[in-house]
Amino acid sequence: MYLNHKKKYGKLDRAGTELLRIVLDSNIQIAEHNIVLGLNIPDYPTKSKSDIQSGLNIGEDQPSFTPFHAYGPDKGTRTCPVCKYGRYHGIVYYVGDNPNWDEIKKWLKYLDNESVTRERYLKAYFVYGNSKKYNKQTRQDELENIGNELRLHKIALTYVPSFTDTESEANLNKINSTVENTIVVYRHRTIVDKYINLKPTAENFKMISEALNKTKSDYFELSEPKHE
Repeated sequence: MYLNHKKKYGKLDRAGTELLRIVLDSNIQIAEHNIVLGLNIPDYPTKSKSDIQSGLNIGEDQPSFTPFHAYGPDKGTRTCPVCKYGRYHGIVYYVGDNPNWDEIKKWLKYLDNESVTRERYLKAYFVYGNSKKYNKQTRQDELENIGNELRLHKIALTYVPSFTDTESEANLNKINSTVENTIVVYRHRTIVDKYINLKPTAENFKMISEALNKTKSDYFELSEPKHE
């Protein structure tokens, strides 16, 4: 069953995505629907927001997009993170025009280890969108070298020409290329947490792990209906 009022009526999803995704428990269909208070509700009283904005809101759908895979299981392809691996938890770690490679490498090691620990229930992606002096082959080599240097196992190292690129549809993620990083956590293709300019500290690693534990679905082990 699919209910998507944004596409049908041209309106923003109110209080979270209106797209219901079904899993099966024997002959019973189950759909989780998370409600985010105030999301896209006109005149809803909210706390003052930070001046720094990047990424979509918690409760909205993680869009499909097609980055270039430089390193990882889908190397050499343009596999969509959401389309192929969106059934469980996903983490997308975006870095734009201001990379700090010492910190990036710490994040990559943590995310790779977390992916190994959680096995099929988590897929992590690094999406590099630095638009400065972009060259496809240079970007490919750069990320491939980092993957080999760190001996990464499961995380995908990917890139796009920029976060405003429409050909890859990276623009749909609404990432601010000037921030240090944007980390998006999604579950069953819906954004459940987001962080901006997060430092790679033990405390923040613990916070991400706890966010995954907190938002884990009770229905991860159930199957999705087969599409005929």
